[in-house]
Amino acid sequence: MYPAHPTAMILRLRQRHRHIVIMLGVILPVVLVTGMALRKPAPVAQSLPEGLITAQKFSTQIWERNELFTKVPVGVGLLSDGANGKGRALHFSAAKDFLKPDLLVYWVAGQPERTDSLPAKAVLLGEFGAVALLLPASATGTNGVLVLYSLADDEVVDVSKSETIGQGELNHE
Repeated sequence: MYPAHPTAMILRLRQRHRHIVIMLGVILPVVLVTGMALRKPAPVAQSLPEGLITAQKFSTQIWERNELFTKVPVGVGLLSDGANGKGRALHFSAAKDFLKPDLLVYWVAGQPERTDSLPAKAVLLGEFGAVALLLPASATGTNGVLVLYSLADDEVVDVSKSETIGQGELNHE
């Protein structure tokens, strides 16, 4: 027994493929539209977290220093909130030609060894920029350094001199 003519088999396969493609052309758009209609909306916060709200209220500048970092020309200002004066934040400024990708600011308590990697006990303050970065309460009155870290380059850009941020003054160690 010989199989049917070879062109008959190819014709049946082509007809089957045509039916499958037509069904997919109808079913896939229906599934796509149904999926988009049934998806959950993106979550929206009704208000900002307390830490972000208070970070915007720093108005009193206690001091500003331009000599904390030796490799890069960065100015650092210590800000205080006007209400009780206990909250502290740091404001960073640099020249417009100072460009580092994804620059983050860390606080490291104590006097860490100068290495090319970020210390394990580093506390992230935030992104280098125009917004004041809230200092953790543990940093006030504690000796430590500020670390500028480029996330994109995976490198420490610069480490500040060892400082103690006290009750309004800056004590050089």
